[in-house]
Amino acid sequence: MTGRNSERQGNLPSKVESRQYHGSGYRVLVICNDSAYFLRHRLSVVSHLASIGVDVTVIAGGYPIPADSIQGWKYIHVPIERFKFDPIGDTRLMIRTARTIHAFKPHAAHLLTLKPAIFSGLVSIVSHFLRAYPKRVLITLPGLGRMMSPKVPGQRRYPIARTLTLLAFRILSRRDYVHFTFETRYDCEFWADRGIANEGNSSLIEGAGVNPDLFYPLEAPRPHRVVKVLFASRLLKSKGLSTFLKVAHDLAHRGDVEFVVAGVPEDSDPDAIPHRDLEHMTEIRFLGYVSDMPNLLRQCDIVCLPTRYGEGIPRILIEAAATGLPSIASNHPGCCEAVEDGVTGRILTATSDDDMERELSAALVGYLESPDLLAEHKRAAYQHFRSRHFDQAAVAERFTELLGVPASPSSG
Repeated sequence: MTGRNSERQGNLPSKVESRQYHGSGYRVLVICNDSAYFLRHRLSVVSHLASIGVDVTVIAGGYPIPADSIQGWKYIHVPIERFKFDPIGDTRLMIRTARTIHAFKPHAAHLLTLKPAIFSGLVSIVSHFLRAYPKRVLITLPGLGRMMSPKVPGQRRYPIARTLTLLAFRILSRRDYVHFTFETRYDCEFWADRGIANEGNSSLIEGAGVNPDLFYPLEAPRPHRVVKVLFASRLLKSKGLSTFLKVAHDLAHRGDVEFVVAGVPEDSDPDAIPHRDLEHMTEIRFLGYVSDMPNLLRQCDIVCLPTRYGEGIPRILIEAAATGLPSIASNHPGCCEAVEDGVTGRILTATSDDDMERELSAALVGYLESPDLLAEHKRAAYQHFRSRHFDQAAVAERFTELLGVPASPSSG
Protein backbone atom coordinates (compact mmCIF):
# COMPACT_ATOMS: atom_id res chain seq x y z
CA MET A 1 0.00 0.00 0.00
CA THR A 2 1.21 3.46 -0.87
CA GLY A 3 2.44 5.66 1.98
CA ARG A 4 2.33 9.30 2.92
CA ASN A 5 5.17 10.46 0.67
CA SER A 6 3.37 9.49 -2.50
CA GLU A 7 2.34 12.06 -5.07
CA ARG A 8 -0.62 14.06 -3.86
CA GLN A 9 -3.76 14.07 -5.94
CA GLY A 10 -4.88 17.03 -8.00
CA ASN A 11 -8.50 17.65 -7.08
CA LEU A 12 -9.48 20.90 -8.75
CA PRO A 13 -8.84 22.37 -12.18
CA SER A 14 -5.32 23.73 -12.54
CA LYS A 15 -6.42 27.34 -12.79
CA VAL A 16 -7.97 27.05 -9.31
CA GLU A 17 -5.05 25.15 -7.82
CA SER A 18 -2.52 27.72 -9.03
CA ARG A 19 -4.54 30.79 -8.12
CA GLN A 20 -2.94 33.15 -5.60
CA TYR A 21 -5.04 35.36 -3.36
CA HIS A 22 -4.46 38.82 -1.92
CA GLY A 23 -6.55 38.74 1.23
CA SER A 24 -5.13 41.81 2.95
CA GLY A 25 -8.02 44.11 3.93
CA TYR A 26 -10.69 41.55 3.07
CA ARG A 27 -13.05 40.66 5.92
CA VAL A 28 -15.04 37.45 6.38
CA LEU A 29 -17.56 36.64 9.12
CA VAL A 30 -18.10 32.91 9.81
CA ILE A 31 -21.07 31.74 11.90
CA CYS A 32 -21.57 28.12 13.00
CA ASN A 33 -24.04 26.56 15.41
CA ASP A 34 -21.49 24.33 17.19
CA SER A 35 -17.83 24.87 18.03
CA ALA A 36 -17.00 21.14 17.98
CA TYR A 37 -18.36 20.82 14.45
CA PHE A 38 -16.52 23.97 13.40
CA LEU A 39 -13.15 22.80 14.74
CA ARG A 40 -13.44 19.37 13.16
CA HIS A 41 -14.96 20.26 9.81
CA ARG A 42 -14.40 23.95 9.00
CA LEU A 43 -11.33 25.18 10.84
CA SER A 44 -9.11 24.36 7.84
CA VAL A 45 -10.94 26.92 5.68
CA VAL A 46 -10.64 29.64 8.32
CA SER A 47 -6.96 28.81 8.86
CA HIS A 48 -6.37 29.05 5.12
CA LEU A 49 -8.15 32.41 4.94
CA ALA A 50 -6.08 33.76 7.84
CA SER A 51 -2.86 32.50 6.20
CA ILE A 52 -3.50 34.61 3.09
CA GLY A 53 -4.22 37.75 5.10
CA VAL A 54 -8.01 37.68 5.36
CA ASP A 55 -9.42 39.24 8.55
CA VAL A 56 -11.73 36.52 9.91
CA THR A 57 -14.17 36.66 12.80
CA VAL A 58 -15.92 33.46 13.91
CA ILE A 59 -19.17 33.30 15.88
CA ALA A 60 -19.92 29.81 17.19
CA GLY A 61 -22.19 28.08 19.66
CA GLY A 62 -21.48 25.00 21.72
CA TYR A 63 -18.60 24.86 24.18
CA PRO A 64 -16.20 27.83 24.12
CA ILE A 65 -13.28 27.27 21.77
CA PRO A 66 -9.96 26.90 23.65
CA ALA A 67 -7.61 29.85 23.25
CA ASP A 68 -4.82 27.70 21.81
CA SER A 69 -7.09 26.73 18.88
CA ILE A 70 -7.63 30.37 17.88
CA GLN A 71 -4.73 31.32 15.64
CA GLY A 72 -4.91 34.26 13.30
CA TRP A 73 -8.65 34.89 13.65
CA LYS A 74 -11.09 36.39 16.15
CA TYR A 75 -13.76 34.48 18.04
CA ILE A 76 -17.10 35.32 19.63
CA HIS A 77 -18.98 32.71 21.66
CA VAL A 78 -22.78 32.78 21.48
CA PRO A 79 -24.96 30.04 23.04
CA ILE A 80 -27.04 28.42 20.28
CA GLU A 81 -29.75 25.84 20.94
CA ARG A 82 -29.10 23.16 18.32
CA PHE A 83 -32.04 20.83 18.89
CA LYS A 84 -35.07 23.12 18.73
CA PHE A 85 -36.16 26.64 17.95
CA ASP A 86 -35.49 28.87 20.93
CA PRO A 87 -37.07 32.35 20.72
CA ILE A 88 -34.72 33.92 23.24
CA GLY A 89 -31.55 32.20 22.03
CA ASP A 90 -32.35 32.65 18.35
CA THR A 91 -33.08 36.34 18.92
CA ARG A 92 -29.73 36.60 20.74
CA LEU A 93 -28.00 35.09 17.69
CA MET A 94 -29.69 37.60 15.38
CA ILE A 95 -28.71 40.53 17.60
CA ARG A 96 -25.10 39.34 17.84
CA THR A 97 -25.00 38.89 14.08
CA ALA A 98 -26.35 42.38 13.48
CA ARG A 99 -23.92 44.00 15.93
CA THR A 100 -20.94 42.14 14.52
CA ILE A 101 -21.81 43.04 10.94
CA HIS A 102 -22.25 46.69 11.96
CA ALA A 103 -18.87 46.80 13.70
CA PHE A 104 -16.88 44.44 11.47
CA LYS A 105 -18.38 45.33 8.06
CA PRO A 106 -17.53 41.95 6.51
CA HIS A 107 -17.16 41.70 2.76
CA ALA A 108 -18.54 38.16 3.01
CA ALA A 109 -20.51 36.14 5.55
CA HIS A 110 -20.11 32.36 5.61
CA LEU A 111 -23.06 30.74 7.40
CA LEU A 112 -22.62 27.10 8.39
CA THR A 113 -25.51 24.79 9.28
CA LEU A 114 -29.22 25.43 9.52
CA LYS A 115 -29.75 27.95 12.32
CA PRO A 116 -27.05 30.42 11.24
CA ALA A 117 -28.29 30.04 7.66
CA ILE A 118 -31.81 31.07 8.67
CA PHE A 119 -31.40 33.63 11.43
CA SER A 120 -28.01 35.12 10.56
CA GLY A 121 -28.94 34.85 6.89
CA LEU A 122 -32.03 37.00 7.28
CA VAL A 123 -30.06 39.54 9.33
CA SER A 124 -27.38 39.58 6.62
CA ILE A 125 -29.76 40.44 3.80
CA VAL A 126 -31.35 43.23 5.87
CA SER A 127 -27.88 44.59 6.64
CA HIS A 128 -26.90 44.30 2.99
CA PHE A 129 -29.95 46.37 2.05
CA LEU A 130 -29.36 49.02 4.73
CA ARG A 131 -25.54 49.22 4.88
CA ALA A 132 -24.24 47.26 1.83
CA TYR A 133 -22.46 44.76 4.12
CA PRO A 134 -21.94 41.86 3.75
CA LYS A 135 -21.51 42.13 0.01
CA ARG A 136 -21.98 38.38 -0.42
CA VAL A 137 -23.46 35.62 1.70
CA LEU A 138 -22.29 32.01 1.42
CA ILE A 139 -24.55 29.41 3.03
CA THR A 140 -23.15 25.91 3.58
CA LEU A 141 -25.66 23.17 4.36
CA PRO A 142 -23.65 19.99 5.05
CA GLY A 143 -26.81 17.85 5.09
CA LEU A 144 -30.56 17.95 5.50
CA GLY A 145 -30.43 17.40 9.26
CA ARG A 146 -33.28 15.94 11.28
CA MET A 147 -35.75 18.62 10.33
CA MET A 148 -35.53 18.42 6.55
CA SER A 149 -34.73 14.73 6.09
CA PRO A 150 -37.32 12.38 4.59
CA LYS A 151 -39.49 10.75 7.22
CA VAL A 152 -37.86 7.88 9.10
CA PRO A 153 -40.04 5.66 11.33
CA GLY A 154 -39.70 6.65 14.97
CA GLN A 155 -38.18 10.06 14.30
CA ARG A 156 -39.90 13.26 15.34
CA ARG A 157 -41.40 15.50 12.67
CA TYR A 158 -41.21 19.32 12.61
CA PRO A 159 -43.97 20.45 10.18
CA ILE A 160 -44.22 24.10 11.29
CA ALA A 161 -40.46 24.60 11.61
CA ARG A 162 -39.94 22.88 8.27
CA THR A 163 -42.43 25.21 6.54
CA LEU A 164 -40.84 28.32 8.07
CA THR A 165 -37.37 27.08 7.10
CA LEU A 166 -38.40 26.65 3.48
CA LEU A 167 -39.93 30.14 3.49
CA ALA A 168 -36.72 31.66 4.89
CA PHE A 169 -34.57 29.90 2.30
CA ARG A 170 -36.81 31.05 -0.54
CA ILE A 171 -36.34 34.63 0.66
CA LEU A 172 -32.57 34.14 0.81
CA SER A 173 -32.31 32.37 -2.54
CA ARG A 174 -33.83 35.30 -4.41
CA ARG A 175 -30.83 37.53 -3.63
CA ASP A 176 -28.18 37.46 -6.31
CA TYR A 177 -25.40 37.85 -3.71
CA VAL A 178 -26.47 34.71 -1.79
CA HIS A 179 -24.84 31.42 -2.77
CA PHE A 180 -25.41 27.91 -1.39
CA THR A 181 -23.02 24.97 -1.13
CA PHE A 182 -24.10 21.36 -0.67
CA GLU A 183 -22.13 18.15 -0.21
CA THR A 184 -24.19 15.67 -2.24
CA ARG A 185 -26.09 15.67 -5.51
CA TYR A 186 -29.09 14.41 -3.59
CA ASP A 187 -29.13 17.56 -1.45
CA CYS A 188 -28.73 19.75 -4.54
CA GLU A 189 -31.77 18.11 -6.10
CA PHE A 190 -33.73 18.29 -2.83
CA TRP A 191 -33.34 22.06 -2.61
CA ALA A 192 -33.78 22.51 -6.37
CA ASP A 193 -37.11 20.66 -6.25
CA ARG A 194 -38.26 23.18 -3.65
CA GLY A 195 -37.35 26.17 -5.79
CA ILE A 196 -34.36 27.23 -3.73
CA ALA A 197 -31.19 25.95 -5.43
CA ASN A 198 -30.29 26.33 -9.09
CA GLU A 199 -27.19 26.22 -11.25
CA GLY A 200 -26.55 29.93 -10.74
CA ASN A 201 -26.83 30.17 -6.96
CA SER A 202 -25.37 26.89 -5.70
CA SER A 203 -22.28 24.70 -5.86
CA LEU A 204 -21.45 21.11 -4.99
CA ILE A 205 -18.42 20.68 -2.72
CA GLU A 206 -17.93 17.08 -1.68
CA GLY A 207 -17.38 17.25 2.05
CA ALA A 208 -15.06 19.30 4.23
CA GLY A 209 -11.95 17.50 3.00
CA VAL A 210 -9.14 15.89 4.98
CA ASN A 211 -5.42 16.54 5.14
CA PRO A 212 -3.51 13.71 3.40
CA ASP A 213 -0.37 14.74 5.28
CA LEU A 214 -2.13 13.55 8.44
CA PHE A 215 -4.47 10.86 7.14
CA TYR A 216 -2.44 8.28 5.21
CA PRO A 217 -2.11 4.49 5.22
CA LEU A 218 0.56 2.50 6.97
CA GLU A 219 3.54 1.70 4.78
CA ALA A 220 3.14 -2.00 5.53
CA PRO A 221 0.04 -3.96 6.61
CA ARG A 222 -0.53 -3.95 10.36
CA PRO A 223 0.30 -7.37 11.82
CA HIS A 224 -2.73 -8.54 13.72
CA ARG A 225 -4.90 -11.48 14.59
CA VAL A 226 -7.88 -9.41 15.64
CA VAL A 227 -9.76 -7.22 13.16
CA LYS A 228 -10.60 -3.86 14.75
CA VAL A 229 -13.92 -2.35 13.72
CA LEU A 230 -14.42 1.36 14.48
CA PHE A 231 -17.49 3.51 14.97
CA ALA A 232 -16.32 7.13 15.22
CA SER A 233 -19.01 9.77 15.06
CA ARG A 234 -21.52 11.59 17.23
CA LEU A 235 -22.88 9.12 19.78
CA LEU A 236 -26.40 9.15 18.37
CA LYS A 237 -28.90 6.39 17.65
CA SER A 238 -29.66 7.95 14.28
CA LYS A 239 -25.96 7.79 13.40
CA GLY A 240 -26.27 4.02 13.64
CA LEU A 241 -24.60 3.57 17.00
CA SER A 242 -27.46 1.47 18.38
CA THR A 243 -27.18 -0.88 15.39
CA PHE A 244 -23.40 -1.06 15.82
CA LEU A 245 -23.79 -1.95 19.50
CA LYS A 246 -26.27 -4.73 18.74
CA VAL A 247 -23.89 -6.28 16.21
CA ALA A 248 -21.01 -5.97 18.67
CA HIS A 249 -23.12 -7.83 21.22
CA ASP A 250 -24.06 -10.55 18.71
CA LEU A 251 -20.45 -11.12 17.64
CA ALA A 252 -18.91 -10.78 21.10
CA HIS A 253 -18.27 -14.54 21.17
CA ARG A 254 -15.75 -14.27 18.32
CA GLY A 255 -12.11 -13.88 19.23
CA ASP A 256 -11.09 -12.46 15.85
CA VAL A 257 -12.86 -9.09 16.07
CA GLU A 258 -12.82 -6.09 18.41
CA PHE A 259 -15.39 -3.28 18.37
CA VAL A 260 -14.20 0.26 19.13
CA VAL A 261 -16.38 3.34 19.70
CA ALA A 262 -15.03 6.91 19.65
CA GLY A 263 -16.95 10.15 19.89
CA VAL A 264 -17.66 13.24 21.94
CA PRO A 265 -20.38 12.63 24.58
CA GLU A 266 -23.50 14.64 23.76
CA ASP A 267 -25.83 13.53 26.53
CA SER A 268 -27.98 16.67 26.13
CA ASP A 269 -29.02 15.48 22.66
CA PRO A 270 -32.34 13.60 22.96
CA ASP A 271 -31.06 11.12 20.37
CA ALA A 272 -27.80 10.40 22.20
CA ILE A 273 -26.71 7.17 23.85
CA PRO A 274 -25.31 8.28 27.26
CA HIS A 275 -21.56 7.88 27.46
CA ARG A 276 -21.85 6.29 30.90
CA ASP A 277 -23.82 3.44 29.32
CA LEU A 278 -21.08 2.99 26.73
CA GLU A 279 -18.38 2.94 29.40
CA HIS A 280 -20.01 -0.09 31.06
CA MET A 281 -20.43 -2.17 27.90
CA THR A 282 -17.99 -5.07 27.83
CA GLU A 283 -18.55 -5.92 24.16
CA ILE A 284 -16.97 -2.66 23.00
CA ARG A 285 -13.93 -0.55 23.83
CA PHE A 286 -15.21 2.98 24.41
CA LEU A 287 -12.59 5.69 23.89
CA GLY A 288 -14.69 8.84 24.20
CA TYR A 289 -13.17 11.89 22.55
CA VAL A 290 -10.07 11.11 20.49
CA SER A 291 -7.79 13.97 19.46
CA ASP A 292 -5.51 11.89 17.22
CA MET A 293 -7.93 10.38 14.72
CA PRO A 294 -5.26 9.60 12.08
CA ASN A 295 -3.37 7.37 14.51
CA LEU A 296 -6.57 5.68 15.72
CA LEU A 297 -7.62 4.88 12.16
CA ARG A 298 -4.21 3.40 11.38
CA GLN A 299 -4.75 1.04 14.33
CA CYS A 300 -8.07 -0.16 12.91
CA ASP A 301 -9.18 -2.23 9.92
CA ILE A 302 -12.81 -1.32 9.15
CA VAL A 303 -15.02 1.72 9.76
CA CYS A 304 -18.77 1.30 10.30
CA LEU A 305 -21.42 4.00 9.95
CA PRO A 306 -24.95 2.55 9.54
CA THR A 307 -26.39 6.06 9.75
CA ARG A 308 -29.96 7.27 9.22
CA TYR A 309 -29.01 10.88 9.98
CA GLY A 310 -29.64 13.58 7.37
CA GLU A 311 -26.00 14.55 6.84
CA GLY A 312 -23.79 15.36 3.88
CA ILE A 313 -20.70 13.26 3.17
CA PRO A 314 -19.64 11.87 6.56
CA ARG A 315 -16.10 13.01 7.26
CA ILE A 316 -15.19 9.76 9.00
CA LEU A 317 -15.74 7.87 5.73
CA ILE A 318 -13.37 10.21 3.89
CA GLU A 319 -10.82 9.90 6.69
CA ALA A 320 -11.14 6.11 6.51
CA ALA A 321 -10.52 6.07 2.77
CA ALA A 322 -7.53 8.42 3.12
CA THR A 323 -6.09 6.01 5.70
CA GLY A 324 -6.71 3.01 3.46
CA LEU A 325 -9.65 1.51 5.35
CA PRO A 326 -12.85 0.10 3.85
CA SER A 327 -16.15 1.32 5.27
CA ILE A 328 -19.49 -0.34 5.88
CA ALA A 329 -22.18 2.32 5.67
CA SER A 330 -25.89 2.74 5.06
CA ASN A 331 -27.50 3.53 1.72
CA HIS A 332 -27.39 7.24 2.48
CA PRO A 333 -26.59 9.65 -0.38
CA GLY A 334 -23.53 11.03 1.42
CA CYS A 335 -22.26 7.55 2.26
CA CYS A 336 -22.68 6.42 -1.34
CA GLU A 337 -20.48 9.34 -2.44
CA ALA A 338 -17.66 8.12 -0.19
CA VAL A 339 -18.00 4.33 -0.49
CA GLU A 340 -18.16 2.17 -3.62
CA ASP A 341 -20.20 -0.89 -2.78
CA GLY A 342 -18.20 -4.07 -3.23
CA VAL A 343 -15.08 -2.12 -4.17
CA THR A 344 -14.04 0.11 -1.25
CA GLY A 345 -16.47 -1.27 1.31
CA ARG A 346 -20.09 -2.24 1.64
CA ILE A 347 -23.32 -0.24 1.33
CA LEU A 348 -26.17 -1.53 3.48
CA THR A 349 -29.56 -1.37 1.77
CA ALA A 350 -31.78 -2.43 4.68
CA THR A 351 -34.55 -0.07 5.75
CA SER A 352 -35.59 -1.60 9.08
CA ASP A 353 -33.39 -1.71 12.18
CA ASP A 354 -33.49 -5.52 12.38
CA ASP A 355 -32.55 -5.95 8.73
CA MET A 356 -29.79 -3.36 9.08
CA GLU A 357 -28.37 -5.28 12.03
CA ARG A 358 -28.39 -8.56 10.09
CA GLU A 359 -26.85 -6.98 6.99
CA LEU A 360 -24.10 -5.25 8.96
CA SER A 361 -23.29 -8.46 10.80
CA ALA A 362 -23.08 -10.40 7.54
CA ALA A 363 -20.81 -7.78 5.96
CA LEU A 364 -18.44 -7.90 8.92
CA VAL A 365 -18.35 -11.70 8.99
CA GLY A 366 -17.61 -11.63 5.26
CA TYR A 367 -14.49 -9.58 5.92
CA LEU A 368 -13.47 -11.69 8.92
CA GLU A 369 -13.64 -14.86 6.87
CA SER A 370 -11.93 -13.39 3.81
CA PRO A 371 -8.72 -11.52 4.74
CA ASP A 372 -7.81 -11.19 1.07
CA LEU A 373 -11.05 -9.33 0.37
CA LEU A 374 -10.37 -7.02 3.29
CA ALA A 375 -6.87 -6.27 1.99
CA GLU A 376 -8.22 -5.66 -1.52
CA HIS A 377 -10.84 -3.19 -0.28
CA LYS A 378 -8.23 -1.39 1.81
CA ARG A 379 -6.14 -0.72 -1.29
CA ALA A 380 -9.19 0.30 -3.31
CA ALA A 381 -10.39 2.69 -0.59
CA TYR A 382 -7.13 4.63 -0.69
CA GLN A 383 -7.19 4.83 -4.48
CA HIS A 384 -10.78 6.05 -4.31
CA PHE A 385 -9.73 8.87 -1.99
CA ARG A 386 -6.94 9.88 -4.36
CA SER A 387 -9.33 10.01 -7.30
CA ARG A 388 -11.93 12.28 -5.69
CA HIS A 389 -12.19 15.93 -4.56
CA PHE A 390 -11.58 15.08 -0.92
CA ASP A 391 -8.28 16.90 -0.32
CA GLN A 392 -8.62 19.53 2.41
CA ALA A 393 -6.44 22.08 0.62
CA ALA A 394 -8.56 21.85 -2.53
CA VAL A 395 -11.76 22.35 -0.52
CA ALA A 396 -10.28 25.42 1.21
CA GLU A 397 -9.31 26.88 -2.17
CA ARG A 398 -12.84 26.39 -3.47
CA PHE A 399 -14.42 28.15 -0.48
CA THR A 400 -11.88 30.97 -0.76
CA GLU A 401 -13.02 31.52 -4.32
CA LEU A 402 -16.73 31.44 -3.44
CA LEU A 403 -16.21 33.90 -0.60
CA GLY A 404 -14.87 36.39 -3.12
CA VAL A 405 -11.37 36.83 -1.75
CA PRO A 406 -9.54 38.91 -4.36
CA ALA A 407 -7.07 37.06 -6.54
CA SER A 408 -3.60 38.51 -6.96
CA PRO A 409 -3.12 40.28 -10.29
CA SER A 410 -0.51 37.72 -11.37
CA SER A 411 -2.67 34.65 -10.65
CA GLY A 412 -3.87 32.55 -13.52
